[in-house]
Amino acid sequence: MEGGIAFRFEGQDLAARPGQSVTAALVMHGVVAHRTAPDGTGRGPLCGIGACHDCLLEIDGRLSQRGCMTTVKAGMDVRRARAVPDAADAMSLGMQPDAIGEERCDVLVVGAGPAGIVAGRLMAAGGLDVLVVDERHEPGGQYFKQNAVGGRPSDRQALKGSEAIAALKDSGARIWTDTLVWGAFREGAELRVGILRHGRAEYIRPRHVVIATGAQEAPRPRPGWTLPGVMTTGAAQTMLRAYDTPLPGRIVIAGNGPLNVQLAAELTGRGASVVALVEAAPPPWTRPALAVRLSVASPSLAAAGGRHLSRLKAASVPVLWASRLVRIEGAERAQVAIIAGPDGREHQLEADAVCLGDGFVPANELARLLGCAHSVSGWPVPHPEAGRRPDGMTDQADVSIIGEAGRFGGAALAQAQGALCAGRLLALFGKKAPAAESRAARRLFRRGEHFQGLLWRLYAPVADLPEPTDDTVLCRCEALSAARIRAQCARDGAQDIATLKRATRAGMGRCQGRFCQPVLAALLPAPAGEMDFTAPQMPLRPIPLAALAVEKPEWRGHRRVEIPSALPEGGVAAPVLGNAQVADVVVIGAGIVGLFAALFLAQAGRRVVVLERGRPGALASGGNAGSLHAQLMAFDDSAGVDGPSLPARTLALQREAIGMWQSMVPFFDRDLEIKVCGGLAVAENEADMTRLRAKVAVEQSLGVASRMVDSHELRAIEPALGTGFPGGAYCSEEGKINPMAASLAVMARAREAGVTIRPLSPVAAITRETNGFRVVADGHAWSTGAVVNAAGAYAGEVAGLVGHRLPVFGAPLQMVVTEPVAPLVGSLLAHASRHLTLKQAANGTLLIGGGWSAGLDPVHGHPRPLRDSLEGNLWVARRLVPALGSVHVVRSWAAMNIDIDGAPILGESPGVPGFYNAVTANGVTLAPAMGRSVADMVLGIRQRADLDVFSPRRFHGGSA
Repeated sequence: MEGGIAFRFEGQDLAARPGQSVTAALVMHGVVAHRTAPDGTGRGPLCGIGACHDCLLEIDGRLSQRGCMTTVKAGMDVRRARAVPDAADAMSLGMQPDAIGEERCDVLVVGAGPAGIVAGRLMAAGGLDVLVVDERHEPGGQYFKQNAVGGRPSDRQALKGSEAIAALKDSGARIWTDTLVWGAFREGAELRVGILRHGRAEYIRPRHVVIATGAQEAPRPRPGWTLPGVMTTGAAQTMLRAYDTPLPGRIVIAGNGPLNVQLAAELTGRGASVVALVEAAPPPWTRPALAVRLSVASPSLAAAGGRHLSRLKAASVPVLWASRLVRIEGAERAQVAIIAGPDGREHQLEADAVCLGDGFVPANELARLLGCAHSVSGWPVPHPEAGRRPDGMTDQADVSIIGEAGRFGGAALAQAQGALCAGRLLALFGKKAPAAESRAARRLFRRGEHFQGLLWRLYAPVADLPEPTDDTVLCRCEALSAARIRAQCARDGAQDIATLKRATRAGMGRCQGRFCQPVLAALLPAPAGEMDFTAPQMPLRPIPLAALAVEKPEWRGHRRVEIPSALPEGGVAAPVLGNAQVADVVVIGAGIVGLFAALFLAQAGRRVVVLERGRPGALASGGNAGSLHAQLMAFDDSAGVDGPSLPARTLALQREAIGMWQSMVPFFDRDLEIKVCGGLAVAENEADMTRLRAKVAVEQSLGVASRMVDSHELRAIEPALGTGFPGGAYCSEEGKINPMAASLAVMARAREAGVTIRPLSPVAAITRETNGFRVVADGHAWSTGAVVNAAGAYAGEVAGLVGHRLPVFGAPLQMVVTEPVAPLVGSLLAHASRHLTLKQAANGTLLIGGGWSAGLDPVHGHPRPLRDSLEGNLWVARRLVPALGSVHVVRSWAAMNIDIDGAPILGESPGVPGFYNAVTANGVTLAPAMGRSVADMVLGIRQRADLDVFSPRRFHGGSA
């Protein structure tokens, strides 16, 4: 190619046009398979906006680079991304920062599409300090895509975009492109928005955030939709408009909506071979009155649609109205598209590329992360939709949402909302808003709303896709089929997406459920509200671990928070419906400890009811990192290295519990990924070695198989460790488990044993009766002889219902998970004096935790990772294993742990016979032993003197 850029792909010399993305350059050469999926199949680019991560490539030794977001450079060495690449041999993704810088502004506009451009221009011209950020290389968004390879604007749409961008630049607004917004934190009265710009992390501290992130396409799953060569309509249009790269070969465009018509016409105009346009709506001339009203509402847009159809007709491109693309077939890439016509009969079309355009949903993860209220919309697929006014105002005073980040409505409507939002914020900040712009924007908004309503009535589909076949992949990231997900729904009785996610890993991949969550919702009861969807997690898109790894101060113990009450709002229980039901035992809390207690009691013939305020296993039990601890935590002074403290006296129960887990493996109906891999605490210096020697001495005195190791043995056990560590302590009894699988497995066995589990049933009252208790929850009552309090962080409040003081405090902790890589870490790693646990899961992801404190979301009150904790946790992890600098962080989350006095609470409450407590901060490790012990206490079948130390009597002056 004359004037081209030379690069290499899989050892082959190729040429690209200056400004092309790597993906566009590869597709131009007919290369559509970019990466290998977990199931071993090839994948190619899907979305074109960096959200699906199916375009991942290894570029110049750097793992997991998004081809669609990376510009070709001379001499690049590009390779397909492996499903589990080797991080030890990869290049670092960045230098470790000493600190992360901050930038202030009046208004941060996230997204430089039509809405963000107008809002940013007007606010900056009005005197506000405005910073506009966008992930792409150039402003414009999806609608105003600009030609990145040096070409002139191709049509009036591109020209208008060029003029709008120029006006934004002239307004005085600061514009940062190539800037990924990965998270946001509410810290007191301030917002901090985390960004990644040119590979470096930074925080922006705005007084107000305007979210203009636009929409993303929602392609519907069909058999074969994961084949390379299948992409969204928007992705194909981006390659054409931004990179001057028409799709090669025969093209089928299918779905619903006018964007498909536009793409077909544009490709045809560039000489591409469009085999057919498949549209689910009937022809517009079958609805003449509606078509006329549409033309009156916007003559220019209606005329543009007519021109597109005329071009297709002139080029003899068939438009198959009232039809659906039902599946795609091919060996290693798309080869055949199967179409169902209006009569349901199928026929096939040969195709090298298939473009899916099934509709759009808001890119609302940042808005949800910041706590903006959302309701549920069912069009075109179930999704959360923000509540906002036409001027972008939301229920959060410092956040506005404009354009398609709130609801899909087209560029004209988005620009009107941008202008209305700018006027409101200028007035809010004491600036003068241009009255003429605001009046024009209100008129444009009304016309735009009217036009969009008519447009989508005209394009209302009459043909729909059949239910996904068993072999249809529903979750692209994890390569999960419909059959597997349906089977899991049936096995675990999943009634919500979060439970289904824990059961199957659907939605846990790099895209965080953006493409599978709507279809998962269709398999379950219809979502009633935003909370029926999984919460957005930081980072909103994967970012290099190295970018955030910053050393932070250490501390001792857990950091307590004031958790919201679990009791009914106002302290008034709902009226009880009907007579009290009878149960032998009521267990409060469907975490893993409570489920084990219920299981063992049911196996002994008792009628057991479990009451859970949320979803079973959804809180600490399903949200921890899955360590099986057999030794003392090295970083914590409360570990009691000077003698048999409460934590040290718990070790025997921990070892007993790990043995129970191992012996029960055949009892469960799924792989719990239990592995006793050994635990290694790494010393940084001689002071750490001294602490570890004292710790090991205590452990050995209690029979724990732990010992000191020197630097040579340290590296022999874990070759990926960094250099310079003098030694450490090794315990061969430590291990790991998949806590999500474990919680669900125990729940399944409990149900099989006859346990009744009632989710969403917070306990409102417990009153003593002659022969036991009356327990009220969710408008129902149970008469029971015994109560087991396994309510975790809420155990103190539950105990208070019977007049018993129990010093249990909420202490949320965070976890972080990376992308999957080849085996890197074999042991359960810890640091001798810093907070860290680090382990590798069976799928190759690395789980990073170790007691870094989380906080509570100030809007919803849910646990949420803290900025300092994320940075510090990642710094310690990379300090031990330098190869982590080559991987991306995919997700972080927080769960409510508890803080007590270093030991479990296990036993009957003094003065309250029949009320038992089973509460611990180390629930996954201790669960089987805790459940067995409290069940035995309820049954009265044996007394264990060694458990007296854990009795709640210790808080009331009783002997321990």
